[in-house]
Amino acid sequence: MQPDPFWQALPAQSVLPDALRHLHGRQGTYSGFCDIERGRGLLVRMALWLGRFPTGGRNVPVSLSVTKRDRAWIWVRNFNGQTTRSRIGYRSGYVLERMGPLTLWLKPVLFDGQLSIHLHRLRLWGIPCPKLIVPRSNTFEWQDDEGRFRFDVSARMPVLGLLIRYHGWLTADHAKQDVG
Repeated sequence: MQPDPFWQALPAQSVLPDALRHLHGRQGTYSGFCDIERGRGLLVRMALWLGRFPTGGRNVPVSLSVTKRDRAWIWVRNFNGQTTRSRIGYRSGYVLERMGPLTLWLKPVLFDGQLSIHLHRLRLWGIPCPKLIVPRSNTFEWQDDEGRFRFDVSARMPVLGLLIRYHGWLTADHAKQDVG
């Protein structure tokens, strides 16, 4: 089985905490809760609609399904009935995440047990976006003291400000977990 693209983009000797290693190492389903904050304005709403991002809320039930299809990994996030689907692959040291018409070029960096994910490039319908309008992302993953997978995903655009921030936790749904 082709390794998870995040693993492929990290140095070979990388050691992730168990919660990150499991989520980025196998197919399965995960459940938890998160808080979602969205920016304001028409252009922000349009950008979030293109990426199929969820509406805002506090303590929102969230689930994640991770499946392998050919050379790609499919992540389906369900935010209380609102679905965001990603096709994730690996190319030339980067994780490529496709969400609707968006393709994000991501670079994970592991430091002190925490995974920081940097957005380097963005394409819209295959057309490269100028660096000036590529959102600034602050995305982190780590394992908390209870052994849960924690995430904090945020994106801001120059001039427009906050696009979205969602942060929370997930645990594996063991009955549905695939060890392969």
